[in-house]
Amino acid sequence: MSKLHKTLLTASVVFLGLTGCGDAELPETELATTQQGVTSLGIPLPIPACSGLPDTDGDGVCDVVESLLGTSPSNPDTDGDRLNDYAESFGFGGGLDLTALGANARRKDIFIEADYYAGQQPSQALLNRVITAFANAPVSNPDGSKGITLHVVVDQQIAAADADADLNPVWTDFDKIKAKYFAANRAPYFHYMLFANRYDGGNSSGISRGIPAHDFVVTLGFVAATELQRAGTLMHELGHNIGLRHGGTDNANYKPNYLSIMNYEYQFYGFGIGGLNNVLDYSRVQVAAFNELSVNEGGAFTPAGTTTEADLAKISALRFNDAQVTGNASTNLDFNNNGGIDAATYTRDFNRNGVADVFPASQNDWLALAYDGGGQIGFATSGITQDLGREELYIVPPEKMEPCLTVPQPDAR
Repeated sequence: MSKLHKTLLTASVVFLGLTGCGDAELPETELATTQQGVTSLGIPLPIPACSGLPDTDGDGVCDVVESLLGTSPSNPDTDGDRLNDYAESFGFGGGLDLTALGANARRKDIFIEADYYAGQQPSQALLNRVITAFANAPVSNPDGSKGITLHVVVDQQIAAADADADLNPVWTDFDKIKAKYFAANRAPYFHYMLFANRYDGGNSSGISRGIPAHDFVVTLGFVAATELQRAGTLMHELGHNIGLRHGGTDNANYKPNYLSIMNYEYQFYGFGIGGLNNVLDYSRVQVAAFNELSVNEGGAFTPAGTTTEADLAKISALRFNDAQVTGNASTNLDFNNNGGIDAATYTRDFNRNGVADVFPASQNDWLALAYDGGGQIGFATSGITQDLGREELYIVPPEKMEPCLTVPQPDAR
């Protein structure tokens, strides 16, 4: 909670002539956290300063306090992250206090608990790659800031007796670990992830429990994966958890005009953005439809929607057919990696299906996120209404999820 936030809350108590609200000392909001869970009980619902006063949106924070905090008195989730204003402003109770973990009702937050097998604990540098990607997201917030605050609470190592080398069946074995290591009071607000070895006897890098979802695993323990590969896989599987598919709006992979780490071309590599290399990012641009029968290297991609040529020009280190090529998304892009810019248009099979496809315009991923984790995250406080805003709980149900990017088994020699 910011100093201004605490000052406003204290002022509201004075204004109302009440006590018992706003005196708790809470830390400044942080970009992210890897600390253990905080066990403060938070402030009980409704907050004492709101007793008997109008609460138009029914979120447990009365209208007069909402106006002082800058939250909406007519919307229980001012910033649209599925964490209601009461929980983000005053903690939740029951041993969990989101405010002590840096939640902000006027800036989007995503919380993850990360547990890990021996030798799989993520470094802070690894986590920072993903945290920074979310902090730099082109997403507007009610407090005037840009970005999303990703909180990764690295919690504990899975004991050797519980660390199944092959989660098989994946969710059956995963649930045994989750039941033992994931605190129930975090469930309404946190995604749960596990850094493990492998699942279902395969070489998949990871899997999400549906789209959107509450749980995911990164299973690169069977190979000597790099920090970038593990970070990219974490962000890729989290992307599924928050509503993204391999083609953005569909399950088609390797779409050349979909510039996102949800596209397998980029999961392990990221992009060049603004002069920086290996930047992990979901698609931040809309790219017009693209025809495999008419590849134009000079013109590269065409912007769509509110995206401009200048936006496309910032994106480089693009990859097609398993190779990084020169040029940027706006112009002079060496799609076939032959070392020059071909003047004539040509045909190329980017998605390896043997058919000439026309790919529809791609989306801006950051503006299409689903924050509710398949209906399991947010608005869990008793008496506060949940509304998923969509007819189907899942875009892709857990039983329909295919293994994500596979990795070759290293030689045993």
